[in-house]
Amino acid sequence: MAEVSETRKEMTTTKGKSENWKKMKTDTVPIAAMNEDLLHNILLRLPAKSFAFASCVNRSWSSVCNRILSRPKMISAFSRNPDQLRAGEEVLDKVLSEPIRPHFVIANITCGNMEETLTLVMITERVGSRVPIIVSVVTGILGKEACNDKAAEVKQHSTSDDELFIVPNFAILLTIGYLPGMKVDVIPVIQAKGESESDIGDKFVMDIRNYVSMVSGHAAAPACLILFGEDTHATEPVLHKLDYAMPAETVIVGDQIGEFLHKRGNESRNVQLPKDDCRVLAGLIFARDRLRPAQAERIQFDTAISRGMSSVDLRYKAANVNVSRPRCPSTLLTAKRRGEAEVLDGEQILDDIDNILENHIWENDPYLGVIKRRKYSIGLEEKPKIMSSLVFHQVNGSDDQDLLVDGAGIKTGDQFQVYLPDLKVAEASLKAVTSQHRNLKSKANKPEIVGGFAFVGNSRGDLFFGRPDADSSPFLENFPELRFGGIFCDSEIGRSLFVEEGEEKKEVSIRRFLHVYSSVYLIVSYTS
Repeated sequence: MAEVSETRKEMTTTKGKSENWKKMKTDTVPIAAMNEDLLHNILLRLPAKSFAFASCVNRSWSSVCNRILSRPKMISAFSRNPDQLRAGEEVLDKVLSEPIRPHFVIANITCGNMEETLTLVMITERVGSRVPIIVSVVTGILGKEACNDKAAEVKQHSTSDDELFIVPNFAILLTIGYLPGMKVDVIPVIQAKGESESDIGDKFVMDIRNYVSMVSGHAAAPACLILFGEDTHATEPVLHKLDYAMPAETVIVGDQIGEFLHKRGNESRNVQLPKDDCRVLAGLIFARDRLRPAQAERIQFDTAISRGMSSVDLRYKAANVNVSRPRCPSTLLTAKRRGEAEVLDGEQILDDIDNILENHIWENDPYLGVIKRRKYSIGLEEKPKIMSSLVFHQVNGSDDQDLLVDGAGIKTGDQFQVYLPDLKVAEASLKAVTSQHRNLKSKANKPEIVGGFAFVGNSRGDLFFGRPDADSSPFLENFPELRFGGIFCDSEIGRSLFVEEGEEKKEVSIRRFLHVYSSVYLIVSYTS
């Protein structure tokens, strides 16, 4: 009886296994026979690591995965976790929560160790060791939080009413992008001891041209440059030379003043500089790949600028100009009212402005808007040409002789006006940018908005506008689902022109490349 019972038990077990196997077969048939649209929607929602495993299942799945990876993406997320390592992991998890094949990485931190951040991004197998990376320290960030996808800003705050003690809130913003048809790499500007700004500017332009020529073709220009500068007097002249050398169709945006580290795509780690060399600039270069021309032309870069300054109706010419503190320069100057012969000292210039502002000059954070007409050329290859640029210098004070302003590069004879922050101008300009972004969606070719990034003047934000997320509003109102990012800068980079009526009653085109109290917006779109 025991043997019969055992035999019946084995038969029951075998029958159960057979039925389970049949059930498994019937369950797996729909997965194998699943149409590609459904499979695409499922795979699209997988995190990057699971997606990598799924691509190895069979040829059909691999084909669908490749199609998913070929779609352009630019994803940003930030974390304000005070633990730098945990914050880095949070933003990595967020930007890699869906499939992407990284072309470039930008990491912005409000404080902390750049080396640790660079190492965190580099060592992870999820990003790849050959991806070009820029890490920078900024005065604040904006975008969507990794933990809840809500828009927010993180900026430095003061611990006293007189703002003498600034306490940075730690936050990290990570931006990863894949733009098919584009080649992307970092090109740095390194200044050796004794090397002139003109020499390093020439070299930077030629390095960019050589890279673009290699990947795009002989006469091509880069589609976009995203720049990060070091807080050094060498940055401004190099940027103006770059603005002169690059064609109008090249989009240029960035942060002029800060700290940064970089890693090029062919480097496995951050390269240490020789002792006397210093970083001046690093640029992410976006060049169209000549081997994939169809997709390359589908990626487009657009910029818009929201300004926040208006001019006081007083015009001057610089008379005597001296630069102090060469490494962190300031300028001492006297000036003449335009059309007059009397030379005014610093106190007289400030009295002029104060009379118009009814003794509220220092409450208004004044700047000099200096028109600099300079000759530019690249090396010895061409005859120098004149380019006029409007550059802002913050007013710091005066004595009985000179007006003191930040920065260098002002020359005797340069014309300038006083500019002040203007909330009405900023609000109107924000509406114009929002409208400009809205028009992108209504283009005949129906572009898909891939990503967005903003470079915002440090003095803007909720205290300036009296409401939160004002600088994010062009993105939030037009593209509410977009995972955009942005940083607060001390001097934002963005190309634009304005027309002024000169002394000879002729219209003169003047470039604005370096801004204050402005927001520079970059939109990346893709046409199917």
